[in-house]
This record gives sequence, structure tokens and C-alpha cells, in this order.
Amino acid sequence: MARVSRAGRGAEPAVRFNHTLLQRARLDLDLTQEQVAASIGVDVRTYRRYESGAVNDPRLGFSVRSPSRRRILERLGAELGLAEAELLVVEAEAEAAPAADPAAKEAGAASQAAEAPAGAGEALHEKAGEKAPAGAPAPSRGAAPAWRPLHAHTLQRARHFVGRAEILDRLAAWAGGSPPRPRVIALLGVGGAGKTAIAERFLQGLGDAPRPGGVLVWSFYDDPRTEAFLDQAAAYFAPGAGASGLAAPRPEAPGEQLARLKEALGRGPPHLLVLDGLETVQAEGGAGRAHGELHDALLRRLLCAIASGLGGARALVTSRFELADLSAWAEGGLATIRPEPLCEGDAASLLRRWGIRGDDGALGALFEATGGHALSVAVVGSYVGAFLGGDAGRLSAAQAAHLAGAEQDDVLARRLSSVLSAYARALPPGERDLLARLSVFPGGAGEEALLQLVRAGGEIAGAMAGWGAAELARGLARLERLGLVFAARPGERCYSTHPFVRQHFKSLLGVSPERVHAAGSAAPPPRLDEAPRRAPREREAVDAYEAILTELLGAGRAGEAYEIYALALGGFAHLGLKLGDMARGARILRAFAGGDDPRGMPASLPARVRASLAYDAGLYAGALGDLAFACACYEAHNEIAGALADPAPIATGLRTLAYTERLRGDLTGARRLLERSAEIAGGAAGGARRAAAHVDQVHAVRALALLAAVLHDLGEVDAAGERFARLRALGDAPVARRALWEAEHALALGRRDEAREATERNIAECRRRGWEGHVAHGHTLLGLALLDGGDGGDGGGGDVAPAEAHLVEARRWAAATGEVEVALRCHELAARIALAAGRLDDGARQALEGLHVAEACGFGPFRARLAVVAARCALARGAGAAASATALADSSVAWAGEDAWARADALHWAGVARAAAARGEERARGRELLAEAAALRARLRHPGAGASREALARLERQTG
Repeated sequence: MARVSRAGRGAEPAVRFNHTLLQRARLDLDLTQEQVAASIGVDVRTYRRYESGAVNDPRLGFSVRSPSRRRILERLGAELGLAEAELLVVEAEAEAAPAADPAAKEAGAASQAAEAPAGAGEALHEKAGEKAPAGAPAPSRGAAPAWRPLHAHTLQRARHFVGRAEILDRLAAWAGGSPPRPRVIALLGVGGAGKTAIAERFLQGLGDAPRPGGVLVWSFYDDPRTEAFLDQAAAYFAPGAGASGLAAPRPEAPGEQLARLKEALGRGPPHLLVLDGLETVQAEGGAGRAHGELHDALLRRLLCAIASGLGGARALVTSRFELADLSAWAEGGLATIRPEPLCEGDAASLLRRWGIRGDDGALGALFEATGGHALSVAVVGSYVGAFLGGDAGRLSAAQAAHLAGAEQDDVLARRLSSVLSAYARALPPGERDLLARLSVFPGGAGEEALLQLVRAGGEIAGAMAGWGAAELARGLARLERLGLVFAARPGERCYSTHPFVRQHFKSLLGVSPERVHAAGSAAPPPRLDEAPRRAPREREAVDAYEAILTELLGAGRAGEAYEIYALALGGFAHLGLKLGDMARGARILRAFAGGDDPRGMPASLPARVRASLAYDAGLYAGALGDLAFACACYEAHNEIAGALADPAPIATGLRTLAYTERLRGDLTGARRLLERSAEIAGGAAGGARRAAAHVDQVHAVRALALLAAVLHDLGEVDAAGERFARLRALGDAPVARRALWEAEHALALGRRDEAREATERNIAECRRRGWEGHVAHGHTLLGLALLDGGDGGDGGGGDVAPAEAHLVEARRWAAATGEVEVALRCHELAARIALAAGRLDDGARQALEGLHVAEACGFGPFRARLAVVAARCALARGAGAAASATALADSSVAWAGEDAWARADALHWAGVARAAAARGEERARGRELLAEAAALRARLRHPGAGASREALARLERQTG
């Protein structure tokens, strides 16, 4: 390092003015030398001495003792967004190789725009001169395919990064572990704690070189649509024959994409998913949702599958909320890391990198004022470096006291808000308004969208009025240098900002965010002049309608948004029943409610419309397996509908709530709800409203059909049969669910031919009407009928091949929609088929996968049924698996609850499992269980009652 002899001070490193950075910054901002000179108050010849490097003495370097030089440095920093630490560098740093220390590299190259994402096409194929696409496995001779990382979104890079070495070391070791332990790591903390910066730094450490497994980076801040994530993930990890991970995502049904993705991840490679900003798709708690519960069932199922073990796959997640859906794996599949506030030493180091000067006391005071909150320290450093000449002492005592005094409520949030308030006052009005308007677009905004705001003029443009493209580019570049915005998407001139910064500056708009958003996103047509002839089926058309609907809601035009939903998209009848786009429907209804509370539907809408929206929200939630939230939606619907003169909506709401409670296992509660529904519908039919008598009878009949199914579950077989007979006497045509429930009743009683014939007729009618969900349910029922040999499923045989054909048909709908009830029926059928075919490992896997889904979604009776199949697979393996079989069968007894049929089967197999044990006390308990099973099965007229009696007699002979 060059040293300069100073009288009385010895040799010190020479400081040089970074003239190349100054030139690069000016050119990036599209400014002339004359313009910069005028803005900092010097003549152009003086400025040229700085940009040419003439101010650097060959021997002494650059001296900043002159007050005039100090003022010029401050003005250059304020005008160009450069910190003093970037303009003044130690000579050795200026000469260091670019690949030295990553943090030093960041400081030295701070004027550059955000780097292109890792793996964005820079690495070469083995064939010279041919670019390798991001994500495409690199060819290699005789080795496993290598994968290049794919950054679907650019994570915000900390301008200066300090500390966190222990966390980064842990993540690096975890990324290379085989198998990974744990499977999922969650970086949790308040906004601005440094979670995204840690994830981005970790990815830097992984580098861009080919790896044995893929790396996919996705930011839910930039795009919260689960279907878009699944499209990209499936295209990358399961590109298909002849395609590469760079292939454009194919818009397919989300459930199909999930199936492809899970299959690809389960093949074994050490694939890594990095998911940033998960809180944007998590619930804040209340209204039937747990705090941190994922809104989307498909994403929930993916993360649960990874946590439970899916090949070599692992996931790194950042969020402000706990991962409530993964709590079952907290002991092994999930680990939580909570980044602590920066320590005083790291905070001081970060402040100095932002160009702040001061002794330890001054920097310590700033540390105390920010509480070590990572983003707060960075923003303070940027503010002092850019506007106070890097002098920590110039942060007034009043400002420091205001920061330190913000120790109420959310301490870190209030402190950061104080820093951002000071920043807002210091920024030029145009840049402040630019940042405020950029904050309206959570997924980022491009330069063209921002120019649209400028062209709109008036309140929309604010202080940006009169700007051109050059002024906008300069403003964005300066805000980027200050660390307030970052390039949000690889390869695009699109900018975003940290959610915390966004939240603060959005409050400074002075105009409604909806107006700004509409002006910047080419506002949609104000209304549909007429309903389309048919609701769209193509993804692009549905996307377009959803975008229009969202814009209308943002502009406060809820009535027109409802027209889009009900007429253009066809409501649940089309979007849900025909397209199976449940996740989209649920997202649209959350947009109407403004969050997770279905009672929050816009007050400007009529009560009947608000009730129908809450009801549809329950339908989507129920299909996606969010049973608790579905119940909350139906209860909200019933509250609103209770005030209407027409009793039909409340009768429907009670009935559908009962259906959901049945899935949860609360059969007594479902029975009460159905009796109320039938009473309301019957009372209306017998009252003054004779014109609506037919409609009311339809509601009464539907309630009666579901009540028959519930009575069957409760074991009241004769009562159930009587009600099914009454339905036929009323002339009710057996179709859809009503026919499926009666067929299930017949099959459970051993009347296979009756069940099969009725179901085949039902499938044909439902297919004609486009009700594919009911068709899928019917196919699972036909598959089970082929496996039941008259013994209630206790045998191990059956017609496997045709049952598998029905499974294929049913899985089409389950895969396309992600509908959880049908998916669980498919898991049960698949496990039973595998058991019948002797594929015991496959049967256990199918049963346990379904069991995990049923547990996560709260499907009580399905848990019992799937646990029974898993126990049977374990028993078939022999004595070595007896303990596992016993544990599964015992669990099924506990999970059966009020479901008499599930309990009868659970008792039988729990008794059989204990009968296989060698210990006397286990066999004694087995006798008790088999005796109870035999009695219950006999009362139910269960076809397997004889098998229970035989198993009991055999055990008694053995223990004689």
C-alpha cells in the first residue's frame, strides 16, 4: 500500500478521489458536465478537474482539508446519490482486484445498476461460444446433469452487507447437505430485519456455476400468484422432453403443475427453492384462519411435502409470520432462524461503509437510536452520508432524541418510520413524489408506467410534473444509489422498493393510491358494455378479466367489479365447477373483502350480493381444503342473508355449512344445521309465498339428501335409508351429490351393483352438465366398488385394472383443480388399489401422503380411513411392521370420531394388529377391540361383520 509521510504522524494510506466513479455516475444519469457543475455551484473547469482525476496529487493523493473541497464533496454526493466513502478510497482499495472482498466490491461498484441475476445466461456451454440458458442442466461427460440457478425475481441486495456470518455458514452447510436436515428453513423477523438481504447474500455464495440440483428464486413481493409460481417452478424443474429450464412457463391448471413439480422434486436431486416474502400469501389471523396460515392450498401442500421429505428438495423461506402449516414438522422438517438486530460493532461498520464519520461515541449513539434494526441502520447511514456530509454529529440532537424516544408500540417500526420521515424531508420534492408513487406498485413498476404518471399531470404527477424520460431516469438512478429502490426484475428496467419503505412513502402520496395505480397501469375499460357470450376458458382471457376486476376494486368501483366476476367470469359456477380455478377464485374474493374477513365485502354492494360473495368465498376455500375458513365464510353469509326477506339464501348457507362440518367430522353439528335448513325451507313453502313453493321444496329436498348422508355416517342406517326413500317418493331426480351420497350408502351396505349402476348414470348426467368435480367423485366410487368383494374392503383382492382406469379419470380433476376432497378420495383409492395388487410400499406411500393432506386441512374422517389403509399395508409386510400397524390403527380409532363406519373399520384393524403381537396383554386388548368391532359392524349391517367375528374367534382359539 502506498504511504505518505506526514510530519508528526508517520506513514498513512494515501486517499484518492474516485474520478472514474464520478464520471460513471454522471453518464448513468444522462447529465452533461455543465449540468453537474451548475448543480453543485462550481464552474465547469473546476468540475472537469474532479472528473479527470487532476485533483489527485501523484504523491499525496487527495486532501479534503479545504472547506471548499468538503462542500463540493457534499454537493456531489447529494446530487448524484454517492456516499463520501465511495468518492474517497484508499489507494490500495482502488487498485485491488475486483474479485477480492464481496463487500468491498459492492462499495467500489456502487454506481452500477443492480446486477443481472445469477444464472441469467452468462455461463457457457461446453461448446465454445454458445450461451447456456439459466436453469438448463449443463452437459457433462459421464456425470449427473448439472443445473444453473434461475432467478425468476431479483432479491433486493443490501448496498452494504455486514455480519450474519453464523447464519450464512449454517445455510451454506445446509445447502450442500445430503439429505438436508431440516428440509425447510424459515428466516423469520419483522420487516427490515435483513431476511431478504441474508437470502440474497447466501445466493451470492452459491454462485452461478452448475450444481447437481436446481436453484429457483421467487419473490412473492413481486408476484403473489401461486399459479404463476407453479408454472415457473414446473417449467424449471420438470421442463419436459427436449425442453430446458429456460423454456417459457406453460400456463396449465395449477393442480397439474403441482403434480409435475412434486414428481420432479421427488426424484432425488438436491433441488433448492428460495421463496422470499411469503407473508404476502399468508393470513394475518382471525376470520377462521390461523396466523401465518397459507392462503393457497397448493402452496401449502408443496411446502408440507418438502418438509416431510421430497427427494433431496429443500426450501429457504423468508417471512414476517410463522409457518403455521408446517408446525407438525417443527421437530425435524422445519427450522426457524430469527436474525437478531445488528450488534454495535456491525452497526458501526455498516454506518462507516455508508460514508459516516465520527468517533465510537457518535456511531454508538446512532446505533442506540436505531436499536440495531438492519434497515434502520442502513437508511440512517444513507441519509447522513447523502445529506449531512457523512458527519454523524450533524444529525441533530432533536432528531436523535426523536429516534431514541420511539420506544412505544412496535419499537423498530416506529424508529424506522422516524428515519424515513427525515429522509422524506431531505429528498428533493420530485424524488420524494417518485418514491411515493413507486410505492403504489407492490410488484414494481417500469419506466413507461412511471412516465404515464408524469404525463397524467396534476395530483397524479405531483412534483414530477414536467419531467421527461431523462429526468425520470436520473431520479430512479439516484434513489437506487441511496439504497431506497432496486431493480426488481432481471433484464427489465423495472423498479421496486422494500415493503417497509413502500409503506411509509405511500402514506405521503397526497392522492388516492387507486388513482395513481390506475393511471400507471393503463386503466381498464370502466365497465363491460355487455356480458360475453360465454365465460372464457383460456388462461390469458381469464387473467385479463381478473386484472380488470382488480383495477375496478382498487378504484372503488365494486359494483362493476362484481359484474366482471359474476357475468364475465361466471362466478363459482364457471370459474370453480367448470374450470376448477379454485385458487384464482379465492384470490378474487379476498380482493373483494380486502383481506381474510368475509364480512369485509364492500358496503356499497347490496346485501344479497355481499352474501353471495361470502358464500362463494366459502366454496373456493372448501374446495382448496381450508375448511375452517370455509365455515367462517358461510357463517358470514348467513349473518348477511339473515336480514333478507327471502329465506332461500339462509337455507342454502346452513346446508353448505353442514356439508363442510361433515367433512371436518362434526356430524352432530351438521345434523342440527340441516334440520334448521329444512325447517326454514319447509316453513317458507307452507307460508304465504306460494309462488316460490317449488324453489323452497328444492332447498328442503337438498337438505334432506345431505341429512340422509349424515345419518348414515352416524350409524343410523335405517333412518338414512328412510330419507333416501322419501326423496325418491318426492320425485327428486338422483343426480350430482345427492346421487353420490345414496350410492355410497348402498356400497357401504354391500349393494355393489346398485351403487355402480346409479353412479354410472350419475356420471353421464354430470358430464353432460359440465360438473366435472362430481364426475371425478363418481369415478372414485366406481373404483372402490370394484375393489370391495362383498367384505367391506377387508379382503385384498378386486378388479385392479379397471379400478386403476377410474383412478386415472378422477385424478384429472384433482390434478387440474387442487380440490382437496377429491384428491383425498384419489389417495384412498390409489392406496387400496396398491394394497390389492400387493404393492405395499406404494400403498403405504399413497395413504400417508393423503393422511398428511387430511391432517393439514382438517378432514377428520379421511384421516381415519387413510390411517386404516396404511395400517393394513404395514400388517401385510409381516410381524416386523406390527408396531407401526398398531400405532396407525390406534390413531385411526381416535380420528374416527362420530363416524360409525370409520370407527368400525378402525376398531377391526386395531384388533387385528394387536392379535399379531406376541405379548399377552396386547392380545387381550385385541380381543376387546375385535369384540367392539364385531358388535358395531353387526349393528351397521356392515359386510365385514363376519370377518370381525372370525378374527375374534381365531384369536380366542389361539389364546384358549
